[in-house]
Amino acid sequence: MIALLYFIFFFFIYFPLSFWIIRKSYFFAKRKYQHGWAGGLIAVLIMYNLVFWDWIPVILIHNHLCETEGGFWVFKTPEQWVKEHPEVVGLDWSKQSCCKTEYIRNNYNDTQYRESYGNYLYTEFSLKRNIDFTGTINSLHIRTVDFKTGEVVFEVINFQIASPYKIWLAPYRDDCKNVKQSEYAQELNNLINLVKGERNDK
Repeated sequence: MIALLYFIFFFFIYFPLSFWIIRKSYFFAKRKYQHGWAGGLIAVLIMYNLVFWDWIPVILIHNHLCETEGGFWVFKTPEQWVKEHPEVVGLDWSKQSCCKTEYIRNNYNDTQYRESYGNYLYTEFSLKRNIDFTGTINSLHIRTVDFKTGEVVFEVINFQIASPYKIWLAPYRDDCKNVKQSEYAQELNNLINLVKGERNDK
């Protein structure tokens, strides 16, 4: 339904109207100032920015955030952490048998919650929507923290272009290219399996 509405808007309203305005502006400027191209160019810029004004800013902001703030970091490997906490070996921290969830903030634009693994570790999820002036980019911050020391074991910061109604941004609607969020999940899974007495390197 949304796709049909977009099709009707762009192909029956926006593009025909843009063509008509650009053509009128071209001939008006040519007749009055002998520079038709200037009138046409101004009309093109106006019609473009009416709809697509955020296209370039969103891509530039997303790339900048990914390059300067995004990333995945392992501060302590699962093996190191388990070696320092031998008392946890044998515990079952799988989803079915662990994890107390505690919401710190539960708003649509700003959500933060923790999943606790006993009194040893917690994973903190923080999702902030519409962090840029265009209201298009979301930030996702996940970190696993040692309860007793407060040390971060591993951490991932990611930025996503998330605007389902802006089809011109669809090719760029993805995570940071330099961030492998799956690697974070793999490290956490490895730690949980080590604690349980298993190992999964797949």
